Amino acid sequence: MNTLDFVCVGPQRTGTSWLDKLLRYHPELCLPKNVKETMFFDRDYEKGIEYYWDYFSDRQSNQRCGEIGPTYFDSSIIPNRIQAINPNCKIIINLRNPISRALSSYHHHLGKGRVKGTFTDAIAQIPRIIDAGRYQLHTTRWLETFGADQVSFLLLEDIEFEPERVLSQLYEFLDVSTIEMPDLGKKRIGEATSPKYPLLAKVAAQSATWLRSNRLHHVAELGKALGVTKVYRGGERSLPDLTIDERYQLIEHYESDIAFLEKLLGRDLSPWRQA
Repeated sequence: MNTLDFVCVGPQRTGTSWLDKLLRYHPELCLPKNVKETMFFDRDYEKGIEYYWDYFSDRQSNQRCGEIGPTYFDSSIIPNRIQAINPNCKIIINLRNPISRALSSYHHHLGKGRVKGTFTDAIAQIPRIIDAGRYQLHTTRWLETFGADQVSFLLLEDIEFEPERVLSQLYEFLDVSTIEMPDLGKKRIGEATSPKYPLLAKVAAQSATWLRSNRLHHVAELGKALGVTKVYRGGERSLPDLTIDERYQLIEHYESDIAFLEKLLGRDLSPWRQA
């Protein structure tokens, strides 16, 4: 019988790729074959649940089934879609300083050729760059849908400085055995780079999206393995930083979200308020 046991809902740029690699290493967990993000609950939901279960056709009887979906976090409809499949599904939410997350998201879209110009220019083109950092709004939605006992929070700072502890606590939350963290979990979590040829980067990103949406994940991965990304990255360029005004605007913008998390998690997050 198919069941969805857990979903890491993101948001993006919070260490979800690291988490995907580590969870795939655990013998009691099954994640989607050939792809990190199925995007089923947002992009492909109309294709039906059997389409989704096919991603887990390699699942063993003793394995818990789940996925990493960093685009799910800020959706108003996806929590209910997941709940309809399994109201007992466990939800993992990765969080980081919302200012640095927004900057990382800007760099990511810049690297894919999706935006141009400054940070301020970029958020006009893709408002989600900052909207996904509205932690109070989006976190409350998940908590109200699944309940506090079914939601676990991971902070990127903890992943970077105490990865073994984070992983051990996550295994306990998922109700699987604790295993030693492999060396791949100790590697530095990467950030985006700015391509030398933005137009080529945009075409490559759009092509990869089309391939994956048509379940040609192996073709997209083959292109990556053959060095397609190296072509448009070229010598790469330094990434633009936030201006001091942009930083102060974001600190003010996210103040209520930071205060909300401090109360919810019982942690001092004052470093997130530093310009």
